Amino acid sequence: MGTKQESHELILQIKELIAELGWTQNKLARILYTELYDWDDEDEILKFQERIKKELQRTTTKPDKLRRYLELIVGHPEAEKLDVVLNRYVPQGSISVSLIKGMESISSEIDKAYNKELQLKHR
Repeated sequence: MGTKQESHELILQIKELIAELGWTQNKLARILYTELYDWDDEDEILKFQERIKKELQRTTTKPDKLRRYLELIVGHPEAEKLDVVLNRYVPQGSISVSLIKGMESISSEIDKAYNKELQLKHR
């Protein structure tokens, strides 16, 4: 999956989650800022809000950054009411490489189908 496509899909997932939570992008930015930084500086929070808005519009935003935002959203106490789980594979060395590749392929297909549905909902 290309970086732009992956970023686009992650942005859709973030927007879907904040909609389900009833959050605005400004509220999301405040929550992310307090999780990511030690100091709560109002001027910096306002700058961060604008940056988040831009990042959620651009497919050039790095997928790693967007995945981190997703982790923070899902880990927030208000998100406990949602039925959301972020799947992450942790290799244990107990299954063969060919099985790992097969599972990655299946997982990728599931992600594509899910993201396709998200795109249809946002049209």
